[in-house]
Amino acid sequence: MSTLLALVPLAAAALVWRLFYSFNRSRRWFSMGELIFWDAIALVMLQLVWLIWF
Repeated sequence: MSTLLALVPLAAAALVWRLFYSFNRSRRWFSMGELIFWDAIALVMLQLVWLIWF
């Protein structure tokens, strides 16, 4: 069970990336590298919040 809980931040980061990607597809404000960069920032923040709770 704890192994599955460890995947929650990764799944949340995947969801954030999908939202970034769909938002950017219509506007083309960011390059793919910038999307990956901001998703990595979101993943770190989600992981830190997750570690505080668990």
